[in-house]
Amino acid sequence: MFEYLLPKSAKVQQIEDALELHRAAQEFRLEVERRQAQDQYCQWYYEMAEQTQAEAAAMESDFNFFGWFWGRKPD
Repeated sequence: MFEYLLPKSAKVQQIEDALELHRAAQEFRLEVERRQAQDQYCQWYYEMAEQTQAEAAAMESDFNFFGWFWGRKPD
């Protein structure tokens, strides 16, 4: 609270600077990891979307068994 009233030695200032640099490096590393995880999730999501679209397109040419059971004409 009243840190500005106490004079800091050069050694204390060096340690404080080193700790601040370490904290900044940790924050940067965590941000890089978060962005990589987000990129991996987006890549997985796009791959799943492509696969789902391909499966849906393949199912369009399948025989409509549900309609056949209910007496509808096949499309």
